[in-house]
Amino acid sequence: MKIRQVTLALGTNLGDRPELLARARKAITETIGPITAATEEINTAAWGNTDQPDFLNQVITVQPTVFSAHTGSLPLADQLHQLLATTQTIELDLGRDRKEHWGPRTCDIDIIFVDRIRFESDRLSLPHPWWREREFVGGLIATELPWVRPFG
Repeated sequence: MKIRQVTLALGTNLGDRPELLARARKAITETIGPITAATEEINTAAWGNTDQPDFLNQVITVQPTVFSAHTGSLPLADQLHQLLATTQTIELDLGRDRKEHWGPRTCDIDIIFVDRIRFESDRLSLPHPWWREREFVGGLIATELPWVRPFG
């Protein structure tokens, strides 16, 4: 099974936030595939650990043609774990420091939906378990990406 659409939430609250989001989108395009839709970038208060700077967030949908060309023959669980590894590599390349859970970060990429797949492992849950609690995700999907059909 080849993955057809990935919905990602991007965020950053350190450094040149607009530039970091632009670099994240460029890396996603190069390693996963073309961005087919993107919401506006919005400022939001930190979630979880709230004693930190506000985030600049955006939700995007991606057609994973580049990614699927390399992983499409793998079992679905392996494809999903490789997608997670790809997003985490982008985060690290953009200076992400994982020392503090929900701490300030230069780049955060959350996998919100992959097609309409439900999946659970020790490393990845789909749909993202907190997508409803993060108002910017659900709100941006509803207003700017209405064809993305949330579930879960």
